[in-house]
Amino acid sequence: MIDTTLFILVILLLLGLDLLAVAIRTTYLETGQARLLALREQASPQADRVLELLHNPLRLRASLNLSLLLVRSLLTGWAVFLVARQPWMSLPWATVALLVGAFILFWLEWAVGQNAVLHAESWALSLAPVAHAWVTLFSWLVALPLWVTKRVTGAAEPGGTVTEQELKTLVDAAIQEEGTLGHDETRMVHSIFHLGETLAREIMVPRIDMLALEADVPIEQAVQALLESGHSRVPVYDDTVDNTLGLLYSKDLLRIWQEGDKIASLRALLRPAYFIPEAKKVDELLAEMQSRRIHMAIVVDEYGGVAGLVTLEDIVEEIVGEIQDEFDQAEELPYQELGDGEYMFLGRVDVDSFNDVMGSDLPKDEADTLGGYIYSRLGRVPHVGDQVKTDDLLLTVEQVSARRIRKIRAGWQAAAANSGEDIEHVDG
Repeated sequence: MIDTTLFILVILLLLGLDLLAVAIRTTYLETGQARLLALREQASPQADRVLELLHNPLRLRASLNLSLLLVRSLLTGWAVFLVARQPWMSLPWATVALLVGAFILFWLEWAVGQNAVLHAESWALSLAPVAHAWVTLFSWLVALPLWVTKRVTGAAEPGGTVTEQELKTLVDAAIQEEGTLGHDETRMVHSIFHLGETLAREIMVPRIDMLALEADVPIEQAVQALLESGHSRVPVYDDTVDNTLGLLYSKDLLRIWQEGDKIASLRALLRPAYFIPEAKKVDELLAEMQSRRIHMAIVVDEYGGVAGLVTLEDIVEEIVGEIQDEFDQAEELPYQELGDGEYMFLGRVDVDSFNDVMGSDLPKDEADTLGGYIYSRLGRVPHVGDQVKTDDLLLTVEQVSARRIRKIRAGWQAAAANSGEDIEHVDG
């Protein structure tokens, strides 16, 4: 009886050590070092110990993994030995007992791990003395293998890596601290991360808004178009924009025009155009434009037709917001607040931006722009006064030009009056 009690006490002790090892490992290795590195702002011995542990992540990981392996091995061995010592326990019952014990161990480790993730900062400070002693105790066992590994592979000591999600968490925390990070800076950081999720078709200048020149247009007319628009480069096409021949740079055209040289057509001045698919991710496009040293890309659809164009300025605006120069002063704002919770949006505003402003959740799978969304809901060419009601949101077509939705009024309706979705046409 004494032997059995002793075995149980040893198993409980090993179980406690196992859960302690899991808590330390989860807190320091699986939570995300960005959250723990923020503790450097606290001038305390516990915070210093935390930073000291994180300073050598390879030793920390190896020591914790080895200690957890040893504790689990001892726990398993003692549990099996305890069950085997019971003369009344047959093999099936022994198997059931071990499986139940394994399930309880798994559940306890999961519960401890979840709490460690939720309260990583406080746990890191509380466990710092124990974790420091724990790692020091086992570090001598891994010192030789780590030294041999570095000598054989030549690998340098890795620093703690910070994931994209951890950086976002730090940015969100920084904006809450007065004077740490402004709202605009926070938005720009998040915009940079979103470049990998944004497609070229979402930021492109659509085909209908493109300035493009026919290859046989007179030189004087081309010069006038460039001077009035302020563009430094424009696509040049033959017969149709889908047959884009290349890009015309204003500096090339103006030099020829100023020197009085005679050229048969704009074709002689064209530079190669760079074509990309609509589904090209913006972060990849930015890297390609930088490596190729180009400022404009022609976007083509799945059928090979020209869908629009993307400039380096469009990508920069995706990060920092709208940039207006002296040629953009006449441009309309994407949206205007009308009061009483109503806004006037341009039809070309993308669905994501609309959702950000209105706090709505319109789906993106139906269309990229707000005007396209209304088109998809109506299923026909819209007229002024057409309305689309989705839940509590009311969208009203305010201006249409040549079958294109120019302006849309958006506002919230009472939930009781607008349940579900309804589409209605009003002649205007």
